[in-house]
Amino acid sequence: MRVLIEVSGEHPSLPRAEALATLEGERADVRSVAWTPGLVVLDATGSVERAIGRLGLAHFVSEEIARGDLDSLRTCARRMDLAGASFRVRVHGLGVDVDPRPIEEALGADFGRTGRVDLESPRIEFRVLVGEEFVLGRVIHRVERSVLEASKVARRSFSLPISLHPKFARALVNLSRAPTGATVLDPFCGTGGVLLEVSRLGMRGIGSDLELPMVRGARRALRVLKAHSEFAIADAGELPWVSGSIDAIATDPPYGRAASTKGEPPLELYDRALAAFGEVLGRGRCAALVLPTAKAIEVGETHLELLEAHPLRVHRSLTRTFCVFRRR
Repeated sequence: MRVLIEVSGEHPSLPRAEALATLEGERADVRSVAWTPGLVVLDATGSVERAIGRLGLAHFVSEEIARGDLDSLRTCARRMDLAGASFRVRVHGLGVDVDPRPIEEALGADFGRTGRVDLESPRIEFRVLVGEEFVLGRVIHRVERSVLEASKVARRSFSLPISLHPKFARALVNLSRAPTGATVLDPFCGTGGVLLEVSRLGMRGIGSDLELPMVRGARRALRVLKAHSEFAIADAGELPWVSGSIDAIATDPPYGRAASTKGEPPLELYDRALAAFGEVLGRGRCAALVLPTAKAIEVGETHLELLEAHPLRVHRSLTRTFCVFRRR
């Protein structure tokens, strides 16, 4: 299957990294990868549709049907038999200004030979991506960004202003390369935002925090949203789980003045925590973390292998880096 992923523009590399990590987690066989700003093109087999259904930093995912000039696409459209199915055609420019109407009308007429136009709720949606050439795809997944927006921390029953946005929490879980059904640990569970995405993605979540009020609040917030997770009160540097029993870790450790470390210097906390992660993770398994400094990343590398790092500038004085580490 040749797949077109229209990624979001929140970050230059993180959306692409999320897509590739999710496919790896679901054990899809990716034969080739190419990308331009706003688009990742994959040739892949296996659990592709299950993987792309998990994405957070994307908009549309389509199966490629044809590429070339507009006449090539129109020839392909005339040869397809929609057997009376409803459809619509949408056009999107990739870094170029494009008037969608004449393209949509032309292809609509071609597909209309065997199908019927429905602009509201079609059975089939075609996407035409216009860049250096025209690419025609059939939409196989639409990322429901509105659902992620609706579960922002300020709209949950338990909240703190430092929590990750749900789209980034989902990306963090996907970066951990956890497959569907895996056991995913968040040892700094905070308000439960990462665990909410773990539950939504069909995984077994385990959350822990040193503070009882955080655990109680996170449990309550997930229950309201009909999400499920197990919880424990635990020091992230002294995790109570059996060695090798955790499939993946996805977590946003505390940093700065807004998050309490109980007086412990953050680097010392990270050092203890990363050492503990290396104990509970299975061999070859990954931990995805958001870290605030290069020093923090260096601490992580003393315990685990760094696979990738994606700096995200929050404001002028703060850059947070999405990191993926693997147990050797």
